[in-house]
Amino acid sequence: MFLWGEINLAKPNDLAENGASENGIQFVPTTKPIITSFSATNSTVAFSKSDGTSYFLRRQRDQDGIVTFSETKSVKCKHVVASSSGDSILLLLSRDGSVVYVELGASAIPRSLQNFIKKRIIQVACGDQHSIVLTEDGQALSWGSNARGQLGLTLPETSVVPSPTPVAALSGVPLVQVTAGGAHTLALSVSGTVFGWGQNDAGQLGLGDTTDKSTPVTVECLNLKKTVSISCGERHTAVLTKGGVVLTFGSGGCGQLGHNSLLNELTPRVVAELWGAAVTQVSCGSNHTMALVGPTKKIYSFGRGEEGQLGNRLTTDCSVPLPVLLPHDDRSIQQIFAGGNQSVALRSFSQEPEKAHPGIITVLDMDTIDFWLSKCQNAKSWCKIRKQIEDIFSSTSSLNASFLDRSVDKHYRTSPRSSGLDLVLLSTALAKLATKAKVLQKVETVVRDCLLPSLTGQPVGFEGLRVYYLLVELLQVLVRDNFGEMLSVRVADAFLSLHQDRLEVLVRLWSWTPDFFRSAVETFCKASRKLLSSLDVDYREQADFFMKTAGVLQRLHSASSSGSWRLAESVFHVTTVTNTIEMFEQLFLSCNSILQYYPWFLPELNDEEQRTLIKRDYYLSILLPLVKYPCILPVECKLKLWKYHLNIATLQPGYIEFTINRATVQQDTFQSLRTSSHDPKLKLAVKFNEEYDMHLGGVVMEFFHLLAKELQKAEPQILEKNDDGVAWFSRNVAQLTDEFFLLGTLCGMALYNQCLMNIPFPLALFKKLLGLKPTLDDLMELSPTVAQSFKDLLDYEEKTVEDLQLDFGGDAEDLDLLPNGELIQVTKDNRQKYVDLQVDMVFSRSVEHQFKEFERGFLRGCPSPEWRMFLPDQLMTLLKGEEVFNWDDLRQNAKYQGCTSNDEVIQNFWIVLAEFSVEQKKDFLKFLSGTDRIPKVRSSTIKIIIKLSCYPEPELYYPMAATCYWTLILPNYRNIQTLRQKLLHAVKYCDTFGLQ
Repeated sequence: MFLWGEINLAKPNDLAENGASENGIQFVPTTKPIITSFSATNSTVAFSKSDGTSYFLRRQRDQDGIVTFSETKSVKCKHVVASSSGDSILLLLSRDGSVVYVELGASAIPRSLQNFIKKRIIQVACGDQHSIVLTEDGQALSWGSNARGQLGLTLPETSVVPSPTPVAALSGVPLVQVTAGGAHTLALSVSGTVFGWGQNDAGQLGLGDTTDKSTPVTVECLNLKKTVSISCGERHTAVLTKGGVVLTFGSGGCGQLGHNSLLNELTPRVVAELWGAAVTQVSCGSNHTMALVGPTKKIYSFGRGEEGQLGNRLTTDCSVPLPVLLPHDDRSIQQIFAGGNQSVALRSFSQEPEKAHPGIITVLDMDTIDFWLSKCQNAKSWCKIRKQIEDIFSSTSSLNASFLDRSVDKHYRTSPRSSGLDLVLLSTALAKLATKAKVLQKVETVVRDCLLPSLTGQPVGFEGLRVYYLLVELLQVLVRDNFGEMLSVRVADAFLSLHQDRLEVLVRLWSWTPDFFRSAVETFCKASRKLLSSLDVDYREQADFFMKTAGVLQRLHSASSSGSWRLAESVFHVTTVTNTIEMFEQLFLSCNSILQYYPWFLPELNDEEQRTLIKRDYYLSILLPLVKYPCILPVECKLKLWKYHLNIATLQPGYIEFTINRATVQQDTFQSLRTSSHDPKLKLAVKFNEEYDMHLGGVVMEFFHLLAKELQKAEPQILEKNDDGVAWFSRNVAQLTDEFFLLGTLCGMALYNQCLMNIPFPLALFKKLLGLKPTLDDLMELSPTVAQSFKDLLDYEEKTVEDLQLDFGGDAEDLDLLPNGELIQVTKDNRQKYVDLQVDMVFSRSVEHQFKEFERGFLRGCPSPEWRMFLPDQLMTLLKGEEVFNWDDLRQNAKYQGCTSNDEVIQNFWIVLAEFSVEQKKDFLKFLSGTDRIPKVRSSTIKIIIKLSCYPEPELYYPMAATCYWTLILPNYRNIQTLRQKLLHAVKYCDTFGLQ
C-alpha cells in the first residue's frame, strides 16, 4: 500500500526498512491483515482491514495552526468491505449487507442499522453532516443534517432527520451508486443517469446554476455519456464514463477540476489532459482529485497540494493532472482512495482478499425465471421462490433494472427515443413466466398488493418509467389467460396517477416502438371489453373499474394524436360499447311499455318491472359519462350518445321562438338574436310569416337550410369563397365583431337542435374548434395552389433554397411571419418552420379576431359540450350533413299508412325515385325534410313514412310533405306518368313549402 498526504500510517520499522520516499509517499508492506477500505474528511480518517478491525483518527488543529491527529481508535466489525466517514459518524458495510455505524465521540460504540433498514445494503456514503446508503433493490435512504437540502427529502432546510429515510423521488429509479460531498449528494442509475441534490453554490451538482436543490434533479449534461462512477469532494464532483473519460465540475479554486484554471465550472467539463488515457477510477479528496489509468496503472492527481496529497514532490496547488511519483514503477495498483487531505493506493495481492459484497442491484433475468419454473413444485424450494418473487416484484427499482438491452451498451442511450429495454426479451420472459400458473398468480398478487401502491405519479428520469413496460406485458399475459381483472384496474390506476408530463414522455417512448404501443392499446381495450361485458346493477363498482381502463385509453389516444406517429382510430374502439347501448335501448323500450300502464302508480310495479327501471337508469348512468372517453367509441355510438345528451338537455319547457320573413331570413334572424334574450338551452321553434303556426322539426331544418344559403352571399361579406366554393372568414372585416359572433351562434344552435348548417367551411375550422392545429393538408383544401407551392418548397432537392429569394416577412397586407422577418432568409434548414408559419398565418393569425368571436358564439349556441367527443371530420359532417345517402336503405326502412309496399302506386313511386338524377333526389330530400343533406345523427335510422291520400280525382293534387316527421303524403295516382309529373313539380318548387 502507498499513502501520501498529511497522515503517516506506516510503522516506524517499516519506514526504517523501506524508507519514506523523497516525494512524501509512504510504502506500507503488504502483509495480512490487508486494508480493504479507506475514507477521510477534513476532520477524520478511517480505514478497515481484512481481520475485521476498523480504525479511525480525529484531525485537530491547535491555536498555532499545527495539525495533529488523535490516537488511533479501533472498532471490531466482521468482513468489512466498504467504509465511509463524515465529521461525526463512521459507516462500515459488511459482506452480508449489514451496516454498523459508529458515532466518532469518546465512546465510539458500534451500533447496527438493522433496526432501521431491513434490506441488505450494498453501498454507504457520508458527507460532512449527512449519510446515505443504497439497498440491494436500488433504494436510497438518507439521514442527518438537511441544512442545504442534501438529504433529498423535501423537508425544511433547518431540519435534521435522525434515522434512515427513503429518498422518495428516486424510489423507482434503479440506482447503482450513491456518493456524498461536503453538503451535496449524487446518485447514479444502472443506465448512467446522474442525479444531484443539496449544496450547489459552486456548481457542484453540474446543473448549470448555483441554486441549492432540495430534491433530486437529473444532471442533463451527463445524459448519454455512459457514466459508470461518481466521486464527490467537499464542493466539487468528478464523474467517469465507460470509455474512460473524466469530467469534473464545481469548485475549482485549488485546481481540483484539472482544467488549467481556478474557476468554478457549473456544468460537467472533460479533463482534457486525461483524454484518451482510459481512466478506470476517479476519487476526490476535499480539494484534490485522483485518477487511475487502467492499462498503465499510472495515477494522476490535481488540486490542492499543500499537505503533499498530490504525491508529485510539490506542496503547492496544481490545476492540471500530473503523475503521482511512486517510489518505483508499480503496475500492481488495484484501487485508489482520496479523502480529506489524504491519498492512498492499494496494490493487488497474490492471495486475493476475502470476496467483497457484489454491490449490484437485484434484477429479474431468464436464469431466475428458469429456476422458479423448474423448482416451484418443490415445497422447500417454493419458500425460497416466493421470497425472491416478493423481493423483485415489490421493487420498482429492481424491475426497472431488469431486461436491459446490453447489446453495444444500448441501455446507456436511454432517452425520450429509447427505453433502454430489450422488449423482445421482456415479452419472452413474461410469456415464459405464464407457463406456470402457480408462479404467475404469485407474481400477480405481489404486483397488485405491493408494487402498484408504491408507484409515484412523477418518477424522476426516463428509467423510472421502464416498469410501465413490464406492467403492460404482464397485463397482456394475464388478460390473454382470462384472469387478472383486478390487476388491470390497479394498473389503470397507476397510469392515471402519472403526472401528465410523465405520461407524455412515456407515450413518446412507446411511439418509437409502434408494435409495443399498439400492444398496450389492445391490452387495455381487451381489459375494457371484459369489464364492460360483466357490468351488473348489483355490482356498481364494475362501472368505475371500466371507466379507469377507458380513461387510460383516452390518455394514450390524446398523447398519440399529438405526436408525429399515431394509431388508427379503430384500434382504440371498445366494440362492446355497441352492445351496451343496444341493451340500454331494449331496456328503454321495455320501460316505456311498463310506464304506459303505470304512469302514476310506480309503487304498484312488480319486482321484475322495478328492476327493469333500475337497470335502465343504471345503464344510462354508465353511457352518459362515456363522452369523456370518445376514443373508445365508434362513430355510431357517439351519435347515439349525442342524441341522449341533447334529449336530456332540452327537456326543460319552453322554446326560443323566431318569426322570420323568407325574403329577409338573415336580417330577421340577426335582429332576433340581437334584441331578444333567451336561454340557449331551450329548443328552437320557427314560424315563417304568412305561413302555418310555430313549428319544430322540418321547419327548423328548412330555416337553417335557407339561412346557410343567405349567409354565404350576405353583405357586408363576412365569408370568402375560393374557386371550389370552400368558405373562410374574410380577413378585411375584423371590425364586424357582432356578425362573426352571430354566425358562430347560429352554427352552434343548428348543432344543438340536431339540424344542419351547410356552410362549406373547410375541415380546418372544426380542427380549431376542437383545439387542434391545422396543417399544410388543410391549406390544400382552402388554397390548393399556394399549398402546392409550399409542398414543392419542402420537396426541393437542390443544395440550397436561397435562390428562391424567400424571407419571413409578410406581403403588403400580412403581418411578418417573424419579427423583422424580411431580414431572415428562407433556407433548407428553416423551410419547414417557414411553411408552418405560413399555414398558421392563414388559419390563425390573419383571422384571429374573427375566429375568436365565431368560437364564442358557437359555444353559446351549443351549450352541450359533448360535441367535443367527435373528431374534426365527424363534427363537420354532424353540422353540414352527409351528401351521399344510401337510397336503398330509405326504401328498406320505409313505413306505410293507408297502403302497403305492394300497392301499385307505391311500387310506381319507388320506380320514379330511382329514375331521378342526383340533383333531383336532393330536391326530393329537401321537399321531404327541409334540407338537401342527411343529418349524420339520423343517417342510419331515417324512416320515411308514406301516407296514401285517396281522392276521387287525384290528378288535381300534388304530393305534400310533413317535414317534421319525414312523411310523404301521396295521392292515389292511377298511373306512373301522372305520379312522375306531379312529384317532379312538387320537389322543384318546394321553396314555397308551407305557403297558404
